[in-house]
Amino acid sequence: MEERSDLPLRVLRELQKKGVLRDVILIGSWCHYFYRSYFDNAPEIPVLRTLDLDFLVPNPVRIRNKVDVPEILRGLEFDAVTSYLTGYTRYVHPQLEVEFLTPELGRGRDKPYEIKPLKVNAQGLRFLNLLQQHTIEVTTEGITVRVPEPAAYVLHKFLISGRRAKESKRERDLFSAREIGEFLLQDEGQRKMMQKIFDSLPEKWKRRMKASVKENSQAIHNLLFVGPA
Repeated sequence: MEERSDLPLRVLRELQKKGVLRDVILIGSWCHYFYRSYFDNAPEIPVLRTLDLDFLVPNPVRIRNKVDVPEILRGLEFDAVTSYLTGYTRYVHPQLEVEFLTPELGRGRDKPYEIKPLKVNAQGLRFLNLLQQHTIEVTTEGITVRVPEPAAYVLHKFLISGRRAKESKRERDLFSAREIGEFLLQDEGQRKMMQKIFDSLPEKWKRRMKASVKENSQAIHNLLFVGPA
């Protein structure tokens, strides 16, 4: 195990001990680590892990255990950093940042969502309900996490790429979507899952992602927007 991966796995193990991982969803590039395990260490899944460990707290919140998550992170030498403008708190270590996110529903709000059972707050973001609605459970190295269905992860990356302020993050999103997406197309079950999830999306969302899909993967575009010849 590379040194850089050690701290994220320590965080996950500590949260698992307290039952937190049962009620949150791991999202972001650390999903790749678990997708590789899920697909028998497939080399097509890019090893692309950033210095962020992102957790999605489902909305509405359903937390079974009351856990002092900030205290757990303090024990791992994280500092709580709160924005004076928004009140949102993230947890920062020289090697890693831990963030909590939640789907922004309805008209939205200008302050974070309080997740009282975990003593954290979560930033509301659009489109995360796509990931919340489609999950799988993966176990590797004794850690069991919920992550988005790989097909949902791919579609979400295409969907949000145009909203990325930083070009580097946009390019990373599209690279992940293309590489994982085209790998999924090799399996009939995964192809059907991608089509099923795509068909369930609002028409506005489909239109939003069409250009980025076509620009980055003709194969995925043909499946989603063209269909059988």
